[in-house]
Amino acid sequence: MSLTLRPSFARWLAPLAVALAAVRLSAAPATIFQVNSFTNLNYSSGFVGQVGVTTEWPAEMGRSGDTVDVGFVLSQVPPVTARHYRFRAVITSHFEQSFALEVLAGPSLDALTAVHSEFVNSARVVAATVPLERFAVGQTNWIRLRGVGVEVGEAKPAGVQWNRWLLTRTDAALDLQSAVDDQLRRLADYVRDAIQPSGLVRDSLMHSPAAQPIHPASPDAAGFALLALCGLDHLKVVGDAEARVQAILSAHAGRTTGVTPKRNARGHWWHWLNVATGNPHPGWNDNYTTIGSALLVAGGLFARNHFPQNPTIAALAEELRASCDFDGMIHSALDGRVALATDVNGNAVGHTRPWNEYQLIVSLALRQPGATRAAAVSNLWLNPAAAPKSVYRGIPVLTDRAGSFAPAFWTQQQFFFNPDFAGNADFVGFFRNQQRADALYCASGLRQNYRYGLTAGVDPSGYRADRIGDHDNVFSPSAVGGWGDLDTLLEFIQSQPPGADPRSRYGLARVSSAMANWWPADAGLVDHLFLLFGLVEARSPGFFKQRQSFTVAPKLALQPPEPGAGRATLSWSPEVPGFELQESSSLTPPLWQHVATGETNGSTVELAGPAKFYRLVRP
Repeated sequence: MSLTLRPSFARWLAPLAVALAAVRLSAAPATIFQVNSFTNLNYSSGFVGQVGVTTEWPAEMGRSGDTVDVGFVLSQVPPVTARHYRFRAVITSHFEQSFALEVLAGPSLDALTAVHSEFVNSARVVAATVPLERFAVGQTNWIRLRGVGVEVGEAKPAGVQWNRWLLTRTDAALDLQSAVDDQLRRLADYVRDAIQPSGLVRDSLMHSPAAQPIHPASPDAAGFALLALCGLDHLKVVGDAEARVQAILSAHAGRTTGVTPKRNARGHWWHWLNVATGNPHPGWNDNYTTIGSALLVAGGLFARNHFPQNPTIAALAEELRASCDFDGMIHSALDGRVALATDVNGNAVGHTRPWNEYQLIVSLALRQPGATRAAAVSNLWLNPAAAPKSVYRGIPVLTDRAGSFAPAFWTQQQFFFNPDFAGNADFVGFFRNQQRADALYCASGLRQNYRYGLTAGVDPSGYRADRIGDHDNVFSPSAVGGWGDLDTLLEFIQSQPPGADPRSRYGLARVSSAMANWWPADAGLVDHLFLLFGLVEARSPGFFKQRQSFTVAPKLALQPPEPGAGRATLSWSPEVPGFELQESSSLTPPLWQHVATGETNGSTVELAGPAKFYRLVRP
């Protein structure tokens, strides 16, 4: 088990959350129709049926047929807050045929328009967003499911089988763009409030404005806050991100007056820190955190890459990395074990095996000068083919042991922090598989209309890591946001209208299908900020991958010209992808312009003429 545990007294926070709760404003998306009755039918020439009239619908698309038309009467006029409809086909089995499944919608069979197309090569929930104008009120409307390139016939292989169709309407006070802007603002408030005057970062914040903060700081939270600040800076949501980043790095390096975070002989940080001094916070489990140290250092390197013109950030990030022994977190038996925590001498306190979020430790150790253990275990952690897997309805997902499923944050954390994961197409495929399996389990196994997202966080019994087959029926919009599923996120927003409850001040909260009025007492920073990361990535695809390099930041150098040459060469080392050379004729104010030949290492510059200034930037 690789979950970093919260203290046991977190269990009394759950009753507190219930006591604080007023009735949650829960306006779930309106259900237009639902089809659950399917049977084996041959429909080689197509199938046409109507909801409320047709009693049996085809269960398979493939050899049985390739086109199903679903008619339904739309009787209600959508309210002014209506945004769109959503049609879901819950595909529980995939057999031999794979094909593109198209969803078409319209007021008649002669006026259908494609609204969604998805290549189906596994079980999944196919979710199509349908514009309001595609349907007409007071008449029969149509949805067509069409398989493209399907081989139909008894001798042909089977394709996919479904057990549920569902059409809902999303009604939300804000449109999607405005809703995302609102969540970003709330999440920015969360990050600012979590960062303490000392530069340390509180591990969790209370949802209620009336509740006093009780959680200590942690290096885990600092690492997440560093990524969050970079994302908020990139989207121009906050204006002082650079200064806050520098304050966090300075505090954890022990260079801020009065702040000296406790560290052990190998440079690993103490987990639970006093928010003002960095001393151990009394009453919380006592250990030096390995994954927290890794998240902090990775966050520092990410910030260094985001602010390449800031030499102080670069120096502090490198100081944190150089002072922390990641290779020492790996067991000397070289069997893949990594320390869950360490003692004052840096000796392991418990171990975990591949695969989980501790992959980040191995990735950092591989870049550590003089490391001897990381290379020996890298295949066990960094080779997708070697990682243990579990399979849900034919969907393979990463895990730490066969037969058990992972919480969402394992792959999400690596996707946003780790270049060895985000730069590997197979690992990214497992990131998507985790989402696919999670959504399918919740729709098919738990009969949820839109809610999914099984991950770590506060639940009615305390704090736990929810996963397929092992959960408390609590769903995390932060996990859904981390996967970039914004249309489903808007459905969560509909059930938690912005501003309707003061406890929504930091954005969407976890929800329970078993306890409709439950509201978590707090939101752990390392759980909650996946929502922010997903929104940043949706607004700026590739943002995280472009800044994940663990290599040393490049430095510009001017090679001395040959006598009388009249020109010189600018070069930089090491060669890190993603940077470009820019020039300006002044620094007061600067007017930076791209140098056309500056995307490769080496650019010839003329020595004659007015002075020019040069810099390397990551766009």
